[in-house]
Amino acid sequence: MKTILRKPLLCFAILLLLIGILTYMEGQTALVERYFSRLWYPLFSYVPQAIFGFIPFSIGDICYVIIVVSLVGIAVCALKNLLRKNYIHAIKSFICLLNVVLGLYLYFYSSWGMHYYRAPITENAGLDTDSLQLADYLVLLEQSLDSTNTLRAGINPKEWEDHGEKIKRDMEELVRTDTTFQSFLSTTLIRAKGPLNSTLVSYFGVSGYFNPFTHEAHVNTEMPVVSSPFTYVHELAHQQGIGFEDEANFIAYVRLRNHSEAFYRYSNYLQTTTYMLQELRGIDEGLFLSFKNRLSKGVLSDLQEEAAFWSNYTGWINTASGIFYNGYLKHNNQQEGMARYDRMTKLVLAYELKQQGCR
Repeated sequence: MKTILRKPLLCFAILLLLIGILTYMEGQTALVERYFSRLWYPLFSYVPQAIFGFIPFSIGDICYVIIVVSLVGIAVCALKNLLRKNYIHAIKSFICLLNVVLGLYLYFYSSWGMHYYRAPITENAGLDTDSLQLADYLVLLEQSLDSTNTLRAGINPKEWEDHGEKIKRDMEELVRTDTTFQSFLSTTLIRAKGPLNSTLVSYFGVSGYFNPFTHEAHVNTEMPVVSSPFTYVHELAHQQGIGFEDEANFIAYVRLRNHSEAFYRYSNYLQTTTYMLQELRGIDEGLFLSFKNRLSKGVLSDLQEEAAFWSNYTGWINTASGIFYNGYLKHNNQQEGMARYDRMTKLVLAYELKQQGCR
């Protein structure tokens, strides 16, 4: 018995020790920022870049399938041994299952997940989000809303529906050449992909996602095209080492706000205005309605198209996915869960006030 269980138990003990060290590191923001986010991650990213970066399809999606199948296989093996009263091998299979889970957990954080515990972007970008005023928020919302309406009047999103590859290339180039956040973001790997099956991804209610195991950034290629530019830059921000969702949204805003292409600016302001309206709705329903009613027919049409698209995939999978991801975010230093996305509005306001010399 001791011989059979010796190696699995030794492996289990080592994994627990390493995870304990990582757990300690989670509370050391300065160390995570300096040694993980700015030193280790940019260097380690060369590995997934060399292995997965130039493969045109998603390896990460395949890895997820392999992981699930493997975990189920080990669990079934443990159950079979238990039913056959082969308790020693059942214990060994169960320990092996724990080791695989702990190994994945360890790799997740040592590969990318520690970014959830790096210094906040308010510190890295010198932003002050304290004591923000509703009056300033409403001024910014009005400006964003006007920009959204004006940009929509000069473009036709339908003309971009067959230009998915161009949007992807342009967004990758934008992120590669942008210098706004270069002091604290990795530039080792900047490349996006579509999922293996965007229809399946849509059932999970996902417009984009980052795979922390293969470092691949994915964007749903079937959703309405107006969301694509903003989503690409958001997911590439994760690829560069940003963990928090509001920070990835904020980075997308800053990078797209002055783009030379009107359609890309429109995608940015449409998303930003939507987030700002959602935030205002929780503060004052009357103000929310008054601002929402000022959206142009073209903008409202685009929002309705998006809503109609996602309504086609509403169901138990979408609900379960939302519950899981909400819990995932809370576990990873984002107590607001999925509401964290909306907090980008505070960063946007602080940034604009700083640009105007008010902060």
